[in-house]
Amino acid sequence: MIMTDDLSFVTERIPGYADYADERARSDSDMRVRAYVGERLADTQARLAGALDLETTKALEDVLLRCMFFDQIFVRKIEHARLDAAKISALVRSDRRLIELADRAVAVTATELRALVVDLDKQFEYRRSPPAVDA
Repeated sequence: MIMTDDLSFVTERIPGYADYADERARSDSDMRVRAYVGERLADTQARLAGALDLETTKALEDVLLRCMFFDQIFVRKIEHARLDAAKISALVRSDRRLIELADRAVAVTATELRALVVDLDKQFEYRRSPPAVDA
């Protein structure tokens, strides 16, 4: 595992995160990131209970579902892919962005949450598409 700023950032927040270099650890790393994001969003959802409009509530619930269940497209792409250093770095950078967004969620207002949830959804989409995991 080559330590980069992004990888250091992620491993400081998520114990056991192993990036995507080791095939056997890929789905575990994905699960750990989704769990981290999901926990922050669930806390935010509880904190803002009753203050969210229907559209934001729906968008938040959709992203929470992404956190609870693995993305089959993403997992299939990375499962046995030959990921070079650039692709691994792109995945770790994407994980960092997800974590940064999730960390922001703990302090957002109900009106700010909608944009944050949209950004999280876009970041989850980025992980499953080139150049991040174009196997």
